[in-house]
Amino acid sequence: MATVTFDRATRVYAGASKPSVARLDLEIADGEFLVLVGPSGCGKSTSLRMLAGLEQVSDGRILIGGVDVTHVEPKNRDIAMV
Repeated sequence: MATVTFDRATRVYAGASKPSVARLDLEIADGEFLVLVGPSGCGKSTSLRMLAGLEQVSDGRILIGGVDVTHVEPKNRDIAMV
């Protein structure tokens, strides 16, 4: 496992009036268990999709194990999503 860090990660969809995820700052320590909960449309799935590389990060960055993976292809991130 590795530390996962969202460093002001933002996702804005084309034509949207506001970001789907705005400046997410979150650090998940190695071995830590985290649950994302919230109402529909609050950005939970978008955040996970950014982590997996399935959604582009519009601003900010995502680090896995201290390595910036913001622009790394999904197949090279060694991340799975169910």
